[in-house]
Amino acid sequence: MGPSSQLESVDPDLIQPNPLNPRRYFNEERLDLLRTSVQEVGILVPLIVYKTAPDTDLYVLMDGERRWRCSIDLGLPEVPVNVIESPDPLDNLLRMFNIHNVREDWPLISVALSLRLVIDESGEDRESRLAEMTGLTRSTVRRAKRILTLPDYELELIQNEAHLDRSKQVHKEDLYLEIESAVSVIRNELPGIAKDYPRARMIRQFAAKAEDEEGTLVAVTDFRYVGRLLKAGKNGFADPNAVEDAVRSLVEHVYLSPKDVFDEVAAAGYAQHAVDRRAAILTIELEKLVDTPLSSTLRERLSHLEGLIRDLLGRD
Repeated sequence: MGPSSQLESVDPDLIQPNPLNPRRYFNEERLDLLRTSVQEVGILVPLIVYKTAPDTDLYVLMDGERRWRCSIDLGLPEVPVNVIESPDPLDNLLRMFNIHNVREDWPLISVALSLRLVIDESGEDRESRLAEMTGLTRSTVRRAKRILTLPDYELELIQNEAHLDRSKQVHKEDLYLEIESAVSVIRNELPGIAKDYPRARMIRQFAAKAEDEEGTLVAVTDFRYVGRLLKAGKNGFADPNAVEDAVRSLVEHVYLSPKDVFDEVAAAGYAQHAVDRRAAILTIELEKLVDTPLSSTLRERLSHLEGLIRDLLGRD
């Protein structure tokens, strides 16, 4: 830790967790594994701490909260620590970002809540500068800031499950990032629906689809069908009025999935648009063959295609 640190042994009861630790949530199964390791071989890497005041024997953690938790659970009489000088709040936050984030990915909710503290302490809001200060990528900063725009109720749901394995979580950050994108598109493109449904209400309705025990959602990426549905109405692949009615129903009814609504209203229009583009390319290529003898294979394929076209046109 540098020349200003000193190695000591300290009673873990005299150490308290750092309230500014960006890593706010700890996976229970991984803690069990570490606890077993500590029980067998002890704590090999010293914790990093600082004193709460110069004339006290109380310490605050800078690094090593999982090891400290295990020592408390196991009733260890003392733990090895490196004692450093007490940092100011912003320096505390930034040191912890740079210490912890290089080791393993935290839940995005941890990053987001701690990033909000960095923004409040520093007054800095630019993605590029926040990335430099914390050691995060600009993409992570951007995603964290989007998470912070969620209603408090949804943030609390994410936090309540952050300690669980990903497979056991319902309210995942990725889910809400997809929902937030879908809601933003709706509010931009359909002001009538935006007027009738406040943003928080719309987010809650979409999140409830993930909570539905009947399995409304196949994957969180199903919400991307909302953008495709709106694009279909905007570009003429589907009737705009039918699209708006479908989106309104999607918001109102938890049991409706974005994919099912898209398939019903816009999938056929998208398919026809795709065929139209390919037909335009095929037409250009066929025009190049007007004076060229055709192979038997191509002649057979074109004959089959001619039959399909006649059948399609005959339906009208």
